[in-house]
Amino acid sequence: MSPCAHLKAFKAEHGLVPYRMIHAYFVSTSTKKQKGLAYHKIVSRCFDNDYCTNHRLLACLSCIYFACYEKHVAHHVKTRSHLVYVELSNGHILCTACDDYIYDSEAEEMMREEREANEDPVHNFATNFSWTPSDDDVKVLADHSSSSSVVVVPNPSFGLRGLNNMQGNCFMNCIMQAFFHTPILRNYVFTDKHTCYAKRPSDCLFCIFQKVFQKYYDGSCKAMSLPEVLHFIWKNIPSFRSLDQQDAHEFFESTLTWLQKQTSPPGAESAAPASPTDSIIDVIFNGQIRSDVMCLSCGNMSTTIDPFCNVSLDIVEPPPAIDLVQCLEHYTRVEALSEAKCDECLKLVVTKQMTFSVLPLVIVVHLKRFEQVGVKKWKKPVKVPFPLELDMSPYVSDYRNRSYELKDHVDNRYSLYSVVVHTGVEVDIGHYVAFIRHANNSWFECDDLEIRPVSEQEVLSCQGYLLFYHKTVLFYK
Repeated sequence: MSPCAHLKAFKAEHGLVPYRMIHAYFVSTSTKKQKGLAYHKIVSRCFDNDYCTNHRLLACLSCIYFACYEKHVAHHVKTRSHLVYVELSNGHILCTACDDYIYDSEAEEMMREEREANEDPVHNFATNFSWTPSDDDVKVLADHSSSSSVVVVPNPSFGLRGLNNMQGNCFMNCIMQAFFHTPILRNYVFTDKHTCYAKRPSDCLFCIFQKVFQKYYDGSCKAMSLPEVLHFIWKNIPSFRSLDQQDAHEFFESTLTWLQKQTSPPGAESAAPASPTDSIIDVIFNGQIRSDVMCLSCGNMSTTIDPFCNVSLDIVEPPPAIDLVQCLEHYTRVEALSEAKCDECLKLVVTKQMTFSVLPLVIVVHLKRFEQVGVKKWKKPVKVPFPLELDMSPYVSDYRNRSYELKDHVDNRYSLYSVVVHTGVEVDIGHYVAFIRHANNSWFECDDLEIRPVSEQEVLSCQGYLLFYHKTVLFYK
């Protein structure tokens, strides 16, 4: 290895942040036993040929691109003039212009730090020895206990793991924490009922979810990385091919779209937009919004039904202060449309009202904190109080239109289980964390690889960006 002017020029412009990120996600995440399988069969593939068997897989430091050394990297060098790469099997830096490996003391130090960080436990409370008693152990405890009963407390850290993040992927980590703790989704993943319609499991995001869910709940408390998810997103959603901070809400919507697409049978895309499919994602996250447009002069009314996977609510800035219930009331209010004419009488006396005709099992509320000002999106740092329990009945179409009877009334109560919070003043600058409800209604803050217990009051006092609610009572058919 020798000094290299090309690496020096790259560092002067970009530093080694891209190197640290690639190393964290695609090099240090594999154990020695797994590395040969993980880095080129599961995590990364040549962007030009999924079936390429070349073991010298390189990651470009200048952009998001993977290529094998002998066959495809030369084309990328020629067309993009990107010269410096990382070999994923060992983390070494290769300069294609010099055709040599390059030694860099800063990169070597980063490599050492990443390997050490990947081996350390992340929960202070999880480093204690945990023991799950067998049935015989419970019987012995009961026979020799002075109490009339024995209560076995489960490991409080089970199902809580930090997620490694290097320079900007907190938007993905917080949404994945919410997915990991969505009870109905988690239970379905572990039933193994998913039918893969893709050519390969690596091309199916739900198959990838099955793998990462199994790893997340394998009993370990060490931080884990999600390179399979990241690689799929980079490959299939061009807007996320950037080292810049991204919007967690946009990531949630994009991920849900792909999950819905890949859990629906072929041909489901041609169904009517408001028609439900057999996708488990539709069952869990998708509801229907009803829009009634009415003429106050002649009484003519038109109704449309549209699907939704989350509810985006405007924030009315104080004074007066506004809470989530008031945001929902504002969203479902009767609104005068001053510029709209009635199709029948052509008069300008038209109103519109949005209500929920079908509620999903999980409601995700998006508080619209970012507004476009010039070329930037600035955040509204307004506190919007939200409840632990939310009753959606007042916003349901049947309730508003007084067309239902008490015997047909369905329990529309929802329970909060996750909150995503953004800190910072701009959408592309700042940091995301997630609050997660765990066993026994205990709450934890998931800040990338750091997990810490928090009080219920701390959760309710935060400036929520995305609120995840699931139905309190489920009715099985």
